[in-house]
Amino acid sequence: MTDNEGQAGKQLVIDVWADVLCPWCYIGEHRLSKAIEASPHSDRIKLNVHTFQIDPHAPQKTISTLEFLSHKVGMPVEQVRPNEEMIARQARQDGLVYHVDRPMKNSFDMLRLVQLGNEFGLGWEYLQAMQSEVFGGNAQAFEADVLLRAGMAVGLPKDRIAAVIAGDEFGDAVREDRRSALDLGVTGVPFTLLNRRFGIPGAVGTRQYSEAIEEAWRDSSHE
Repeated sequence: MTDNEGQAGKQLVIDVWADVLCPWCYIGEHRLSKAIEASPHSDRIKLNVHTFQIDPHAPQKTISTLEFLSHKVGMPVEQVRPNEEMIARQARQDGLVYHVDRPMKNSFDMLRLVQLGNEFGLGWEYLQAMQSEVFGGNAQAFEADVLLRAGMAVGLPKDRIAAVIAGDEFGDAVREDRRSALDLGVTGVPFTLLNRRFGIPGAVGTRQYSEAIEEAWRDSSHE
């Protein structure tokens, strides 16, 4: 096999662990998507999304994000708001909609739907569609009809979405994704892994993602 033939069959695998409710996942995914799109190897990049529930003990009823953060850190809402506003400014600089006063709820069911998306090769798209509802400030973001609409918009079959929403399918997959991340030493998300070798904790800039993609691509050329 010639070098050119080897290059033609080469693929870069990118694994990303994320939670629907994670602000930096929302921002990081956008930047990573831009870096992939700009890469000369974009047609040979395989992107896998894995779920990672940041807070399995988050409330099962919908409340405001600021109220949740206030309770979690033991500080008044007016003291947690500035950090959220800082993240909002960063998101808007990236061209993303980001409402500080947005809803939140335990993300387990949304993550089950991401796993459904993975079954059809649409987990990344469904994750981002649900994030658009949440960070866009939709008070109904966690309601079944919104989740159904978002899934159908990215190409998932209505009956499969409805069945997952109504049941407990993919619950084990969500828990296993979290366990596998913890086994890798991941303690927070987003976490990006290129070719199972190059790890990127947190959200970095689009340029840094691009540089990491190029480095991983060059490294794989020597294998």
